[in-house]
Amino acid sequence: MARHISFGTPVNDAERWAFSLLSDELPKDYMLLTNVEIPTHTGQAMEVDALVVGEWGVYVVDVKGYIGRLNAGLHAWSLDGRDVDNSLSKANYVARVLAGRLKHKIPVGVYAPWCQGMVFVTGRKGEEILVEKDQGNLSIYTPAKIIQALTKEWGLTAPRKHQVTEQQKEMVLDTIGQVAIVEQRNQKIQDFIKLKCLFLQQGLEVWQSEYNPGGWTAPWLLKILVQSQFESALDAEQHEIRLREEFKRMQSLSGCSGVPFCAPLIQDGEQLVLPIRMPRGIPLNIFEVEQQSTYQLLEILRRSISGMQQIHRRGYTIGGWASNCVFLSDQGDVEFIDIKDNLTIAEDIAEYAKAFLTLAEQTQQPRIYHWYRDAAKGTTVDLDAIRCDLSALIELGVCDTVPQRIEIERGAVIDHHFKLESFISSTDHSQLWQARHIQGNYPCAISVYNDVDEQWHKLNNIYRSLSKIYHPHIEKVLSFGQLPESNDLFIARAWAQGVALDEVKGVEIGQPITWFIQILTALQYLHNIDIFHGAICPKNIICNHDTATLVNFGIGSDIAQIHYAAKYADPTLWDVEGEAEKDLYGLVASFIDSLVPKKLHQDDGAAGIVEALEQFDREWFGEALYDACLKILKFEFRIEPNLDYAEQLGLEDEEVVQAGM
Repeated sequence: MARHISFGTPVNDAERWAFSLLSDELPKDYMLLTNVEIPTHTGQAMEVDALVVGEWGVYVVDVKGYIGRLNAGLHAWSLDGRDVDNSLSKANYVARVLAGRLKHKIPVGVYAPWCQGMVFVTGRKGEEILVEKDQGNLSIYTPAKIIQALTKEWGLTAPRKHQVTEQQKEMVLDTIGQVAIVEQRNQKIQDFIKLKCLFLQQGLEVWQSEYNPGGWTAPWLLKILVQSQFESALDAEQHEIRLREEFKRMQSLSGCSGVPFCAPLIQDGEQLVLPIRMPRGIPLNIFEVEQQSTYQLLEILRRSISGMQQIHRRGYTIGGWASNCVFLSDQGDVEFIDIKDNLTIAEDIAEYAKAFLTLAEQTQQPRIYHWYRDAAKGTTVDLDAIRCDLSALIELGVCDTVPQRIEIERGAVIDHHFKLESFISSTDHSQLWQARHIQGNYPCAISVYNDVDEQWHKLNNIYRSLSKIYHPHIEKVLSFGQLPESNDLFIARAWAQGVALDEVKGVEIGQPITWFIQILTALQYLHNIDIFHGAICPKNIICNHDTATLVNFGIGSDIAQIHYAAKYADPTLWDVEGEAEKDLYGLVASFIDSLVPKKLHQDDGAAGIVEALEQFDREWFGEALYDACLKILKFEFRIEPNLDYAEQLGLEDEEVVQAGM
């Protein structure tokens, strides 16, 4: 793109189109001066359409919008058989005048640059024109050849060809006079000074600019619409409507977070200008995500959510999600400069999630990046939930990314709060540790599960819910999250006193039914709020004298791989059974399997657990409870809505009260 300095207004569409072509196609080290006046020695001035200061010479270009067949000779021209003026003769005359002026100004030892005339015949925007030259070296060109003629050595008519030096270029500008002043005037729109062109397409321009009313400066963006540069009046009108609508939207959204301030529209007859305060930061496509801390990324995400919510609440959507239209800063600033209001809210959220997914994944916080993955797929639109999660992670101070992987060993600190003290047990995919809360100095349990990224969405929902509820026979969740540099999940829970159900020694009369009822009522509560355990087994029921606690929700099947209740069931029935029925099956099977000696039931399958139940005395067990348990183990039990589990299983009210429920 050439350096274009406009001295006047184009007089017709042919000139406008020609100047646009030359400005776009000529090299950046070329200068294009349009509608400029060449001074003569008498003090008069001759206006030329364009003056091109190029690599090989200085070209006086006369623009003609002829359409048809042009026959051009050295002396006479005709267009479709009609006589027309010889424009090359005029251009050559002006070139000779300019050359004479240059020779009078050059210092000793400096040669004047070669000056020659040239005619640019445009046709109808590059079409519907045929030029026939009597002599092939006449400097008359159509759009197909004009750029090459101005930039290649063969386009020069000089007997000796020399490249134009920088000193010679400056001499040309000095001869024209006031070029710098004119250029500065062209770069100024009221108090805005254009600095750098960021976007240029047909009649739409975006400029980085500076607001300089005197005494201080401020950076701004200028969206400029030049109606004369559009191919048709209809295109110009449509773009003007869009720019005016954008101004109205930005005025309506004034004060919203994420929306930059805009000044009133400027219209001077030739162009329509929308000034927008320069957004803070840099575009998303060049923002260095890897260089930001976890807290910086979380703050950016939180502010982006807040800004979008404010925009949605005023009845608009963003729509302009191109990465160069979203600006971010290290301080967490987020601003949108292309608010189109062309999407539904659900579509807007999905596009937002796609744009910010890389940032979310860089936080290494599963509850964050899983939301963005789901939102990008359109499966969630809950902005309040993710904003609360982001705020919690920032405020609680639990989201710093440790640069190296944590080795699970005695003395290791998990999540900055929990210090591992003693190892309890492990399997191929999990470990259980007793830990101590560093600040609170109280015991707790830490479970570590390997490679649970695929389960995170389900676990996130379960443990978010568990952290907000209380039941005396449900584990108290303190914290959970992902270990740094790994796909391992940790869960911190209050220390549950006791041992696993299958490790209880010396069972006292009444204890099993008490424990059973306690866990049953806990399941009733959980199922009513749509939380299902999914892995009930003896290892996940902790018993201590007269209290039982249910632990390890949604995971831990590997911990209980020997005792997991699903192994007793018919696989076909298990796959189609409801979540609530599976939990009840696990509860009944766990108690039966743990309380009946192994020697009394040899079969480890479904028949074996039924055989173990049959070792009980029906009357001692209770006819109703016995029958209900048998139906559960055979997957013949169907839960009745709005009826207590204890009542459905035939338990007496007195038994429930004795269990402390």
